[in-house]
Amino acid sequence: MKRFILLLLGCLTACIILSGCHDALKLDQTQLELTVGDSVELSAGKATRISWESSNDAVATVSGGTVIAKSAGTAVITASLESGEKATCNVTVSDKLITEITLSATGVRVEAGKTIQLEATYHPADASHVALSWESSDTNIATVNEEGYVTGVYEGVATITCKSDNGIEASCTVNVGSAAQPTAAQTQPPTTIKPTEAVEPSAPKSTEPSADKPSSGGELFPDSSIRYLSTDEVAARIYGMSGTPVSSSFGQDAVNEIYARHGYVFRSPSIRSYYEAQSWYHPDPGYDGSLNGIEQYNIGLFSRY
Repeated sequence: MKRFILLLLGCLTACIILSGCHDALKLDQTQLELTVGDSVELSAGKATRISWESSNDAVATVSGGTVIAKSAGTAVITASLESGEKATCNVTVSDKLITEITLSATGVRVEAGKTIQLEATYHPADASHVALSWESSDTNIATVNEEGYVTGVYEGVATITCKSDNGIEASCTVNVGSAAQPTAAQTQPPTTIKPTEAVEPSAPKSTEPSADKPSSGGELFPDSSIRYLSTDEVAARIYGMSGTPVSSSFGQDAVNEIYARHGYVFRSPSIRSYYEAQSWYHPDPGYDGSLNGIEQYNIGLFSRY
């Protein structure tokens, strides 16, 4: 009887040990989705003397149960006991992608034939997959190479965009001017043609766009606030084919047009009524008369006529 009891206790002890070993090999996670650079610790319960192994160290490594994501791909982490029992965890690693791009400038001016460089920085700085591409909205005006070098081709405005392969992008507006033109800083608009209390801009010849004005919203130079105009195109617009000015107030009208875009409220009833008839004009009594560099430069051109 005593021998039977001892045998029974031995069997129960063996079962308990085997049961405990089985539970110890059950990993707390069997599936992991990580980003490059992430680390996660796997637990195998109370089991001791565990051997850890990765099926692909290039994707994920493991040491003491700590898994470190190395590169995009899949790997299987295996925990083993001396008895031969094993438990596994499937690991999927994804690249750490760019979430934001910032350019060294959001707006620049370059002369035709000249080259400048735009620099791009990205976030996070430790992104594991970095593939940036550059493109120009109009290669007839400005081109850009794969390193962000922008070359002016012809007068006008183009948008340079830097984009990551996961769709994140940033842009810079490039104004290309003639190499013979002075910069905006070198040419300031004469104070006599700026709307002030002492000087009132002249009124258009008619409250309706006349034959010498373009049909696009009644504007003489629709892009004079965003593009450096050339002397030749301004002269051609003013003198037309006849060689004589199409209007004695053409230059002043072009100046008025720039201020009107900002909502300048003209004191002259005839000028005010003319611009109030334009769909693009929105009066702004709070406008302080400030102009951007392009507008200052173009007003300098208009003041010659």
